[in-house]
Amino acid sequence: MDNKISIQDDFVFGSVMSNKRLCQRLIQLILPELKIDRIEFPTVQKAVQEGQFSHGVRFDVYTKDQNGVVYEIDMQVRHTRGLPQRVRYYQGRIDSEMLKHGQQYATLRQFYVIFICPFDPFGLGLHRYDFANYCRQDQSLALADGRTAIFLNTKGTKNDVGKDLRNFLDYVDNKDVDNDEYVGELKNYIQNLSKNTEWRNDYMDNKTHMMFHDEDVREEGKMEAVRGTIKLMRQTGMSENRLKTKVQQQFSLTDVQMNELFG
Repeated sequence: MDNKISIQDDFVFGSVMSNKRLCQRLIQLILPELKIDRIEFPTVQKAVQEGQFSHGVRFDVYTKDQNGVVYEIDMQVRHTRGLPQRVRYYQGRIDSEMLKHGQQYATLRQFYVIFICPFDPFGLGLHRYDFANYCRQDQSLALADGRTAIFLNTKGTKNDVGKDLRNFLDYVDNKDVDNDEYVGELKNYIQNLSKNTEWRNDYMDNKTHMMFHDEDVREEGKMEAVRGTIKLMRQTGMSENRLKTKVQQQFSLTDVQMNELFG
C-alpha cells in the first residue's frame, strides 16, 4: 500500500505535518531566513467559520512559532481559478482569527500563507513565487503589513531555489529523491504510518469520502451547464414540453433532477 501513498494527498500531508518536528523543518526549509526555535503543535485541517452565512475555510496546516508568527500551509493539488483570491480570503480569515475584540490593529502578527502546487500556477517556470505588498510607484517602499503569500511549484524549471527545497518539491512531485535527509525522514514516516491499521482505515475512509465529494462537485457543474442550456432554449421560444424532452434526452437526467430543474 505504501508505494501508492503520495504526500500530495491532503490526508497524508496533514498526517505528516501533524508531527511537530517535521512541520517545523518544512517551514524552516521554505523560510531559511527566519530563525524558528519552536512552533506550536500544528493544527491539521483547522476550520474557521465566522457565522451562519459566512464562507468557511479549512486550512490544511496551521501553526505559530515562538514569536507568534502564523504559518498556514496548503497542499493545493488542483489548478482551479481564483487561487490569488483564495489567498486573499485566507489572509482575511487569519487576520480575523488573530485580532480579538478590543485589540489594536498594530497587534496583528506576521503571517505566511503557503500553497504547495504540483503545477506551475503562473507559468514562469519558477519553483517559488513570493508575494507581498509594495508601493506600485516605488517598489523599495513596502507596506509592511505582515502578510506574505508563497506559491511553491513542483514543476519549476529555473535554478531559483536551493538543493534541499528542490529535493522536497521533487519528492512532492513523486520523483525519486535519494540522499536527502529530510525527504528520507518523510518517506520513513509515511512508511510507518502505512503499517498502522487504524491509520490505513482512516486513510481509506478519507479516500472514499473525497471520491464521493469529487462526484458531487462534478454533478454540481453538470447541473449548472444544464441550467444554462435551458435558459438559451427558452430564449428561442421552444415550448416547455419540448424543452423538457430535449433536456432529458441530451443530459440523461433522473426524475429527481428534472423536478429540481422544472418543478
